[in-house]
Amino acid sequence: MSDSPLATELIDASLVLDYLQDHPEFFLEHPELLGKLRLPHQQRGVVSLVERQQELQRDKIRALEDDITRLMGIARQNELIFYALNQLHLQLLSQPKLGLVAALQQFVNAMPYVQRAELLNLTSGPHHAALPLLLQRRLNAKGYYFGRLNKDEQQALFDQSIHSVALMKVDISPTQSYLLAFGSESDEHFQPGMDTLFLDHLAKLAKVVLSHGVEPC
Repeated sequence: MSDSPLATELIDASLVLDYLQDHPEFFLEHPELLGKLRLPHQQRGVVSLVERQQELQRDKIRALEDDITRLMGIARQNELIFYALNQLHLQLLSQPKLGLVAALQQFVNAMPYVQRAELLNLTSGPHHAALPLLLQRRLNAKGYYFGRLNKDEQQALFDQSIHSVALMKVDISPTQSYLLAFGSESDEHFQPGMDTLFLDHLAKLAKVVLSHGVEPC
């Protein structure tokens, strides 16, 4: 049985593809072909291979520029956090009677997208009725949470102006625990999957300060 035209075409295309991959210098040796090749384009109909290559290169450049802009934004934000953390350490050392919550609030005042800080003593109350469910649902697995809360959970920590949160449980001893909470008015600022580096540092700092008898409030 003879091969069908479609099968022959596919074999020929495969051979051409293999040849071009094995000989990337082909178009350098035959530059006249570049101006003759035409490729379908959704917006512009048909374009030359050179035009298509230029367009792909421009797309790559735009993507790289977007990545650079995003990374620069992250770097600026990390720089702000670093300086605010440094100031927080200095305040706790120079003003031990300031109180950890007041110091944390001054810390978030230096953050452009964080508006509130809370430190709740989980060992003693009173607490909002929704707090136990929040702890079970959001902190049971990992001990920290980034993201949004439902309405009942929200009321246990912040007012309605806060739209996303960062939470971490701080265990001072087997019988004494706190909840460290930060709130942002932005829906997208705290998101699941965020890195916990700075939150871990703040939790460790809170543990050391509270272990030395500094008042939370």
